[in-house]
Amino acid sequence: MDDNRPDILEREGKRPFLHQQNKHHKLNHDSDDFLAAFSSYWLESADTIIYAIVGTSFLLGALCALGYSFWVFGTEMIKALTTNGINDIASIIIQFVSDLLLVLIIMEVLGTVLHYLKAHATSLRPFLFIGIVSATRSILSIGARLSIAGSHVDPAEFTRAMIELGVSAAVVLALGITIKLLGKQLEDNASGT
Repeated sequence: MDDNRPDILEREGKRPFLHQQNKHHKLNHDSDDFLAAFSSYWLESADTIIYAIVGTSFLLGALCALGYSFWVFGTEMIKALTTNGINDIASIIIQFVSDLLLVLIIMEVLGTVLHYLKAHATSLRPFLFIGIVSATRSILSIGARLSIAGSHVDPAEFTRAMIELGVSAAVVLALGITIKLLGKQLEDNASGT
């Protein structure tokens, strides 16, 4: 307590009020740092828990979608083969591939969640892949619709389908170029140029 006496502090060139104020400020700063560290720890833990729950949900969703895809494919193929619906086989296969692409989309999102859990950082690349797979799925869906309708397609429906195909193809092309450019940029950043 002697070092806080005003006469000693004044001899050392310190003003008593400022010394006590700085000491008080240091205590507040330490308590703020503790509160910040404590809050940060719990919020990061909650963030990790939520991402883990979301990732588990995506995994379960992908497993259910995969099981459903195989179930529908199997039952539709059996029905088509037993009722001589050979013409339906092409659309059944296209629908199966579309369902598998949906599972692939779910797995890409799960991969993004896993990457975040490991590195605590997100990446643009998986979302670009998801966009490409979604556009490809749309192209398959339109192709299946047109193949089922055959030559009996209404001209307005055909025009709309062609516009959708064009937009989906443009999306695939644009996202593919973006991935290529991002790949070059990441390579340049890694090499330091």
